[in-house]
Amino acid sequence: MRLKWALMLSILALVGCEERYRYPCQDPDNWDEKYCKKPYCSANGTCPEDLTNYEKKNVMINKEGNAVFVPAPSKGECK
Repeated sequence: MRLKWALMLSILALVGCEERYRYPCQDPDNWDEKYCKKPYCSANGTCPEDLTNYEKKNVMINKEGNAVFVPAPSKGECK
């Protein structure tokens, strides 16, 4: 009887070890899909930038009018 319960609990624990996402747009594989791009995802707040932690990049516009990404300062530069 105990072996039966131990086996059932271990199977239940293994079934729970599956990688799932609560929202489809949390999955990086779906980020290029239409439903994960604005304006479709912004209505209900499920855009990837709303659901995941992301680091904002500093952008500068150069003389030609092109966007150039500027790296964030290192810890030594910030005092």
